[in-house]
Amino acid sequence: MRSAWKQRPVYDRNNPSRTAPSVVNYDLAQLKVGENRVVVGQQYGRDLVSRDIAPGDGWCRALYAPECTWPQGADLCVLVEWFPDLKVGSDWNARLKAVTDGLRSLDYVVEWAGRPIDPAKDLQANLLVYRMKPGKTPPRRPVDAWAYIPAPRTYTWPEKDPLALLEGWLKQTKAVRGGGRLMVRDIATALWPPEADRCGLARWWPAQDSAETVNGGLREMAMAMWDTGYRVRTQERALPDAVESVDLLVYREATVDV
Repeated sequence: MRSAWKQRPVYDRNNPSRTAPSVVNYDLAQLKVGENRVVVGQQYGRDLVSRDIAPGDGWCRALYAPECTWPQGADLCVLVEWFPDLKVGSDWNARLKAVTDGLRSLDYVVEWAGRPIDPAKDLQANLLVYRMKPGKTPPRRPVDAWAYIPAPRTYTWPEKDPLALLEGWLKQTKAVRGGGRLMVRDIATALWPPEADRCGLARWWPAQDSAETVNGGLREMAMAMWDTGYRVRTQERALPDAVESVDLLVYREATVDV
């Protein structure tokens, strides 16, 4: 068997959705903590690929993190998911330390972000993995970072799901009522701002893709959310002149009793 990787991927800052996970997955494979995809044969002139993972180790993979969720000053950012070997059993702390130490040795910043990991209940662990722009330093997280994330729950009528409320409020804005489309979905807590107690990812497909129209719509949405106690964050990198869709991180800062 040989590795499915033929060469190291090239990171394209203008196309992070495809290239950022590829770069980090390559590094995870080289560190022997990734999916370890190998070629096991050929069929119809194409390689057949499978995983070659030692029993007990589990495996991890890098997924794209929307740019609106990146820490300020980041040049690359992904969500790394680690899955334990449920049949054999895995040492969570040892495995996660191996992933963390390996990535940090390659100049990544690695944070055990989001909801605290509970090996007795969770089926996976999530890590926030990013690399800073030259000359930038990672943000300093408070000691109680991500302490305000609520416990998972379901909502039954007549309760209102906060994400559904967010979507309804945003759809009342002129930017969406004017012909654009919008949806709000849940997002891994590792991608939440550390001070948030509610968070969702909104994706907006503007009816017109000109920079003036898009930026005006984003300002309107931010003001509408501010009036309901929420904040809106967009990507730090300037939007191109024409876009198909725009991601917005919509979140509420936790109220801290003094």
